[in-house]
Order: sequence, then C-alpha cells, then structure tokens
Amino acid sequence: MRLEKCKKITYSNAVRINMVNQKNLLRKGALLVVVSLMLLTSCTITETLSFRQTGYNYSEFDFSVEEFFIAVLQDFSDFSAPDAGEGELMDRAIDDFQRALIFSPTTRAVDLRKTGENSYEGTFEFSNIMRLLSDLGAGENQSLLRMANKSMTFSLSMDNYHQLVPVIPFLADENFEAFGPVYNQGLSEDDYLEMISFMLGEEGPPAIESSVITLRVNTPTAITTFTNGKKVSEQVYEFSFPLIDFLLLAKPITFSVSWK
Repeated sequence: MRLEKCKKITYSNAVRINMVNQKNLLRKGALLVVVSLMLLTSCTITETLSFRQTGYNYSEFDFSVEEFFIAVLQDFSDFSAPDAGEGELMDRAIDDFQRALIFSPTTRAVDLRKTGENSYEGTFEFSNIMRLLSDLGAGENQSLLRMANKSMTFSLSMDNYHQLVPVIPFLADENFEAFGPVYNQGLSEDDYLEMISFMLGEEGPPAIESSVITLRVNTPTAITTFTNGKKVSEQVYEFSFPLIDFLLLAKPITFSVSWK
C-alpha cells in the first residue's frame, strides 16, 4: 500500500479535511484503526434472534474477516506494539464483549468462540433484549430497539447513534470515529470510497462494498406484518443492509416485524 499516491489525487474541500484528520489519527494508532475496521468490515456479519413463547430467548452470531484486512494490518505493523499480534488483539476484543454479556443479569449460557484464523461465532440466551441493550450501555431510554405487542422495531439514525456507541465500545475509539458516520456526515458514497482507497489502498473500497450485515428473526408464531427486509418463511424474517449504509448513516436503518 503506497500512501504517496495521495499526491496525485485532488479532493473536494470536505474530503480533504477528512483526509487530514484521518492521517493524524493513523499516526496516533494505526493498528487500532485497522482492528476496528476488521471487526466491522467482513464478508458477512450475521445475527440471529430466536424468540420463544416462554423462557429465555436465543441469540446466535458469526462473522469472518476478509484476508485483505489482515494484510493491511501487516502493512501498519511498524505502528503496532511489538508484543501485540493482530490475532491477539481481535481475541481480546471478543473476550471483552463476552465479559460484557456475562455481566448482564438478563443473559445466560454465553459462549463466544474462534472458529478459524479470521472468524468467530457466539451464542447466548437472553430474557429481555431491551434490558440487555441498556445494560450494555445504550441507556434506560434507548430508542434503538423496541419490543411491544409481539413485535420488534429497530431504528438507527444519527439521532440515536450515540446510544449504540457504548454497546460496541470500539466505535468510540478516536481511530475508528474518523471512519464512522459522525465524522462523515454529508459525505457521498463515492467520496467515502475514494477516501478509503486513499487510506487503505485500492482493495479497500470493494471489500467494503461486498460487506453485508444481516439480522434474522425467528418468531415463536406466524409472522403477520413487517417493514423492509423479507419474510423467508412463516416464522423467519430477514433484514440485510450494506456495511457502507452504517458507515455513512445518510438515512435511517430501520425495520419492524410482528407475529401472532
């Protein structure tokens, strides 16, 4: 990856300001930038929520990191601490998330594990998902997720993005912030991808463009209504969106599903 190519590129004033900010942040902690991107930017991130009529509900997730980001991590190895390997840092991030889940009184049977060199999966049971989000830091009045009358509604926008940040702590790291929606409000998708190409090389934009976040909801009874997403079967709803929609949050990411 050759950052000197930036000299040949002319950006708008808005993009140029972003680039200056991000170059400064990279100098402070390039490794943290890449690790944050690795945790968010993968081939697929899939979360499945299974609601039951009685007892605890069930959550299962998995994600895999593209090999490209491992290579980027190696490119920035000169910035990293000598005793911190890329795998070790990712493992620690997963361990921290597991401890946060265990700490909540609404969860049990928490099990997060590494399934491959660049992939992880996890399962846990929960009694109250709204309470869990609050316990993870979203706050008592969080508006990200609502459960009522056998229905679930999710809504993420710039208005409540700050509620999500404590739930996923690395979003608050100053090295990730420069890549997230707070720093890039009003930036077009093309300009954002051009910025990523400038910072991480030509492989960055297609890696982000191919990344998708998927949420599946298994309902205890037949689905009656839903917005956005699709009904996969009588009791399975699925909602997917491109990662770049999250990174820019140019418009709210919302869905809802109801069942009998």
